[in-house]
Amino acid sequence: MSDANQDLETRIRERAYALWEEDGRPEGRAAEHWDQARRFIEAEDDLKAPDMVANPPL
Repeated sequence: MSDANQDLETRIRERAYALWEEDGRPEGRAAEHWDQARRFIEAEDDLKAPDMVANPPL
């Protein structure tokens, strides 16, 4: 797995864990929290993408 994929997975995992805690730590809803976290991270990355094109890292 590439570093970028590992970073993405780590971000999703951390967000899903936070969502799970905020939701009262329910049993059996891991997939729901994972999907919600993935969508949030993807939307967050989409918002950053135009800035990366206009101002690429050096």
